Amino acid sequence: MKKYLNLKLVCFTLFVVSYSQSATAQKYEIEPLSRLQKVIVFTDRAMMMKEASFQVKKGENIVLISGITPNLVDQSVQVSLMGEPELAISEVTVGETFLKKTDQPEILKLQSELNNLTNLISAANNQISVISSENDFLKKVNPFPQNLKVSPSEMEAHSKFLEKSLTTNFERMANVETKIKKLTEEKTAVENELANLKSGRNKSKTIAIHLLSANDKSNVKLGFTYVSTEAGWTSQYEAKGDLNASTIELNYFASIRQSTGEDWNDANVEISTARPFIYGNIPELSAWYLDIYTPRIFKSKSLVAMDQESAPRVMMAQAAAPENLLRETEIQEENTSFTFVLPRKVDIVSDGQPHRVSIAKTTKEAKFSWFTVPKLVQNAFLKASVKNPFSFPMLPGPISVFSDQKLVGTASVNAPVLADGELELSLGIDEGIKIERKLLKRYTDYAGLLTKETTVSFEYAIEITNGKSKEITLDLNDQYPVSRNEKIKIEPQTPKGGEMTVNEEGKISWKITLAPGTKKTVPLKFTVSYPKELSVSGL
Repeated sequence: MKKYLNLKLVCFTLFVVSYSQSATAQKYEIEPLSRLQKVIVFTDRAMMMKEASFQVKKGENIVLISGITPNLVDQSVQVSLMGEPELAISEVTVGETFLKKTDQPEILKLQSELNNLTNLISAANNQISVISSENDFLKKVNPFPQNLKVSPSEMEAHSKFLEKSLTTNFERMANVETKIKKLTEEKTAVENELANLKSGRNKSKTIAIHLLSANDKSNVKLGFTYVSTEAGWTSQYEAKGDLNASTIELNYFASIRQSTGEDWNDANVEISTARPFIYGNIPELSAWYLDIYTPRIFKSKSLVAMDQESAPRVMMAQAAAPENLLRETEIQEENTSFTFVLPRKVDIVSDGQPHRVSIAKTTKEAKFSWFTVPKLVQNAFLKASVKNPFSFPMLPGPISVFSDQKLVGTASVNAPVLADGELELSLGIDEGIKIERKLLKRYTDYAGLLTKETTVSFEYAIEITNGKSKEITLDLNDQYPVSRNEKIKIEPQTPKGGEMTVNEEGKISWKITLAPGTKKTVPLKFTVSYPKELSVSGL
């Protein structure tokens, strides 16, 4: 009897242990909703910061964050528990999945528009068929019986009726065909736009986070970040010149584009000048070998692979401060870059279109001058020179230039302009200054009995008239020819001396000051001499 009881006790113990192990091994899957807290936009990608709240059970919990952009850089994922000492993250994985969510509103709108265009094209084609059938009927019908005598006037009247009816129908058919062509073009455009919106939306990625919990807990907060390609920003500028006040107003914008497949709705956005994926490691020179050339086949790494190798680890940041419509963009200087924190939340949909946001705006004293090259264009251009008024570099980007509240042209920042660096802008042609370049004389002295050289003389007059009510300083540019052979000699005659400078390429520059309403003529003379047996190109 005692032996029987011991056997029952052993069986019960094994059952308890087995049940305990089974309970411990059980995994609970959780698929919470996540909220976008912040987006940091780099020049060629973006980092999303999100947060999720949920309940966990004692043991292992698998938190599935689904619907993530397929452009996610897998190794950029960073997960953190926010004030949860009794929880631990054991594993984080990223897998590719398929979206199960309903179509986006913009997709539904385009699909409805596409269906409407299809119906209109179908109705127009039916109209073409009706008109064509009517023409066939008119051609075949004979209004006169065979035994009926028909007068020439009746035949003529019928012919005119038939001609008029067919002409009208052909015009109707041509109009309908034009309408079909236009509708077909609209349909193609909508189909292309729809295809762009749908591309990448049928696939997504899921982040699986394995949590170990000592107890059941509610309201667990999890923060996670990841980097996505197919996003970025570029610099844009507006420059507004005020000649009377001698100032330039500079507006700095960021043009943000993203087609990640995730809409950034009501998002706190930061714009960073950092380039975390370019030269993440210090470049190091390798040996430079020379050898006989042998063709090789190279296999380049994919961009995704390069991203995964060089992606940095990122940390969860705090949510942005409360909205204040009067706040300006906050500029944060970091060790190697600048970050612009937008003062209010914005909506940036995943449509690949530019979304322009203001970064900074300021007015700076500028130096105005005029520039002309009358040999090429007989006009004077207004030019402004201003120091970078911002505390951060101006990155390359286009500039829309305004003068007197009118768009006068476009320019560009071709290389970064450091803080307090010099920026030059062309403000367009100034019609208040008249420039004329005239060829007064050109004559040739050919070699005679006493001389063995040919001399060609040139004489120009550059007339400048200041029709403005203020004094101007004009940078006048012209040129002398440059000899590339010692037998060809160039002899400048006028002007000479300190009133102008000539560089090694023969380019002449004068600084000329003209009082209001005055006129000045600048002479330009030079000769070209060469041996009579030579034929000189370029004259």
